[in-house]
Amino acid sequence: MARPDADPYRKSVALFATGIVVVTADDTGGGTHGATVNSFTSISLDPPTVMISLKRGRTHGLISASGWYGVSVLAREQREYATHFSGRRNPSCEPVFVPGDRVSTLDGSLARFECEVTREVEVHDHTLFVARVHSHSPATQGSPLVFFDSRHNHDLHLG
Repeated sequence: MARPDADPYRKSVALFATGIVVVTADDTGGGTHGATVNSFTSISLDPPTVMISLKRGRTHGLISASGWYGVSVLAREQREYATHFSGRRNPSCEPVFVPGDRVSTLDGSLARFECEVTREVEVHDHTLFVARVHSHSPATQGSPLVFFDSRHNHDLHLG
């Protein structure tokens, strides 16, 4: 079976709209590190279980070492965070974190979760981190930041 060409494949999967989250992990010095992710999925309600897909990097290493990660569901007003945590650091962006029991999350997010890793599955250049949700904040008012057609769309209208 022929393997799809990378660029046309990327363009095709970009047409699936997803929400955007920042996955966070704390280091031993008290610093919080994060990565922008659009692959966050609820797996089970009983027990509450979620999954993220993450490439190797600093946040990946901290999650593997600690066994915990935070998830902050971004509001459309938090577009700057999506860019900042995707590797395009903006010196003027000063994220505000909310300390949790085990990991910090972003203040002002639509929802926040603290998750304990129960399984790591290596899939090519990513790791799937399956985790049990230990705590979450109630959703706040607002609209989600959406990733569609390889762009952060804060005013996406469908239908």
